[in-house]
Amino acid sequence: VKVIRLRGIIVTVLSKSPEKAREIAGSIAKLEDKNKVEIYYRKLSPDLLLSLLVPTDYPDSILNAVSTATLSDVIIFYGDEPLNSFDGELLLLMGMLEKKSIIIGGDERIKKLASSAGVKNALFVDSPHEIRFEDLAVDKNAGFIYIDRVFPVRGVGTVMLGYAKTSIRAHDKFVSLPAKKEIEIKSIQVLDVDFEEVGYGTRVGLAIKGEEYERLKETYSLVRGNLTEKIEGKIVKLPWSVDLKNGNEYHIYSEGCYSTGIVEVEGDGIRVQLRKPLPEAKEYLIATPNANGKMSRILGKITF
Repeated sequence: VKVIRLRGIIVTVLSKSPEKAREIAGSIAKLEDKNKVEIYYRKLSPDLLLSLLVPTDYPDSILNAVSTATLSDVIIFYGDEPLNSFDGELLLLMGMLEKKSIIIGGDERIKKLASSAGVKNALFVDSPHEIRFEDLAVDKNAGFIYIDRVFPVRGVGTVMLGYAKTSIRAHDKFVSLPAKKEIEIKSIQVLDVDFEEVGYGTRVGLAIKGEEYERLKETYSLVRGNLTEKIEGKIVKLPWSVDLKNGNEYHIYSEGCYSTGIVEVEGDGIRVQLRKPLPEAKEYLIATPNANGKMSRILGKITF
């Protein structure tokens, strides 16, 4: 068992051209996982692992783009000429999230568009090879694990794949969402190597102690008890987006996870009754899957 304290950096590559996003990710790291969200890996040092996420179904769907962007620590944007409303939508997403932002190949027009979309302090580079990812590492604790896959393995039991948004040790206990069931982590693997402990940002494979796969197969998060089913806060509305209608259902995002929820807005106050519990967070993004031509599908965020 390795003694190195492994940590990771989670980065999303956004572009209205999935081919371009793949090209950028592939020039930095190696494709390891081919799904609707592709995952590219690169070991930056013995204890630092880079994960690049590419939501390949954008612009047809906004949902994976919002999910990966809220999960990530850094967002890379490539403006594919000619610019259109999809570039605006992605820049609005970056502006709302206020994470470390990198824009590749930005001319004056993209700089203007980024600024009007609220993107602050973006790093502009001509090529992905100018990015020093080592300098972008964060060490924080969001108190949960994001899960994107659950499956049974013969002789092992239930296995979950995802991202540690907190440090994890073997035998730690968490509460699984949506089941709200306490589970124990039997063992941790990263790239097929066993670890006793891993740090924030690492992509992990977790063997779950003695639990039925059927009861856990819907799991999207493991929390340390910090979950929410009802949100009350302030709404920050986005320009170029449709108005929120009371009693309607929208998608609510936090750190990669999402639930639908019924909203009630009064002035700048908002209440949301979630269909499924979410990890507690400092802010939540609101989106709608329905495109309306020139209007942004990202509607705003809830703050406290």
